[in-house]
Amino acid sequence: MVRIPITDRYVISLGCRVSVEHGPSVTKVNWSVTHLPEGGSPRPARGDREIGVICPRCRRSFSVRVETLTKARIKQRVQRALGWLLVLSLLATIPLLIQLGGRTVEEGDDQAVDNIGTLFLLAAAGVIVGPSLLFSASMHDGVGKLRLIRADGRKTMWVRGHRLF
Repeated sequence: MVRIPITDRYVISLGCRVSVEHGPSVTKVNWSVTHLPEGGSPRPARGDREIGVICPRCRRSFSVRVETLTKARIKQRVQRALGWLLVLSLLATIPLLIQLGGRTVEEGDDQAVDNIGTLFLLAAAGVIVGPSLLFSASMHDGVGKLRLIRADGRKTMWVRGHRLF
């Protein structure tokens, strides 16, 4: 995992799609990534701020939302804490699931089936959601919500050919 330190300065890593190569089993997308502004810019002191950015490759206008330093750090810490909590919950749910799964259940005992189903869902959440939260916490930098600004000034929800890195 790549750990991104969240500092009082931000850099927008804007990628513009250069080409797409289709193979028999793989599709490769080549990106031209630009880091804007060079050297970084100070984060907003209060509230989120929308920053206007122009792609240097295709000259399209975009807006990006930048979070405050404290909000970005709190989001990163909460995601990391929840991720570790779910991963560590596997230490309890998997042994209980193995123990209850090996028991013989009386016919008509719905409680035992409900317990195994609940433990199975908790274990699945720990296996899938826990590492996903840890990964997203390590990639969170407080810069997001890339929107294309149209000629009439409205912002689009879907941005084709561009993304934040």
